[in-house]
Amino acid sequence: MRTPHPYDFLLRLAYRVLATTFLIVGLIFFLFPDGTIDVLNATGALFGFPPAPHLAHRFWLGLGTAYMAVVTWLAFAISQAPAEHRILMPPLALGKAVSSGTCLLFLIFERAYYIYLANFLVDGAIAVFVFWTWQITSPGRSAAAPGIAPSTPSLGPRSRATLQAIADAFLPAGGAFEEGATTLGLTERVEAYFASMGPLGLPMASLMLAWMDAQPLLFQFRPARLSRLDLGERVRLLEEMERSRLMIRRQPVLMLKLLLGLHAYREPAVARAIGYERGYLESKLAAADERRRAGGKGPYPVPERQPAMGAR
Repeated sequence: MRTPHPYDFLLRLAYRVLATTFLIVGLIFFLFPDGTIDVLNATGALFGFPPAPHLAHRFWLGLGTAYMAVVTWLAFAISQAPAEHRILMPPLALGKAVSSGTCLLFLIFERAYYIYLANFLVDGAIAVFVFWTWQITSPGRSAAAPGIAPSTPSLGPRSRATLQAIADAFLPAGGAFEEGATTLGLTERVEAYFASMGPLGLPMASLMLAWMDAQPLLFQFRPARLSRLDLGERVRLLEEMERSRLMIRRQPVLMLKLLLGLHAYREPAVARAIGYERGYLESKLAAADERRRAGGKGPYPVPERQPAMGAR
């Protein structure tokens, strides 16, 4: 009997949500093509995008409806048994990737319509998600071998390599501190933090890392991955993402920077290098704990009661 994939329930749920969404959106496109464009134009107008024109004929609408029917069926079929039907994931990922990529080309080389940007971001995110689920459902990673206890949940090799590359760029050995990210074990600590966030922690972290790893290809049009860049290029790309006006680029960098920093500054050697005396904080925390046990409140000393007005 085949052992179910650890995330079988979540994968079934995700693909059923995708199938339902594709069906509803496809029907809306087919029944209200001009209204759909009007809604997207109104949304884009809030950000200064010019309005996209309506279709003069319905030929492309027929092709688009056929495409939505195909991706709806693919997502529904995958949702029945994700690990067993994983062979259907690459066609779905390819369709969404081509849809996203062509809209990006139209956005750059034709005209900056909001409808192009929206489809690039939405279908691009779906393509990355589907490709990631195809990776994690591979037979070698779906379950432990018979007679062997399942291992502790962890990131896949590519996700871990991306996290390590980002950690090394954040805290290189011999940089601001003598100890680098590898010496301090920051990758393992942040990975353990993601694992502690529940069943969605590691999958969402893997999805975020896949998005970050694809930045050179998506935004610099280079056939490269962030994890394969040299240290200098990696740092410049992460700084570019941190300054980006797009939250979807900026937020992952800021979150990883915070997590890596929190784990790095807990190291005594790093704390001493910045003049931080951990013993002082620990003594204050111990005093606060004693105060709470004695019935006091708050982490700080209770101020002396001031005499009432007229009681002097």
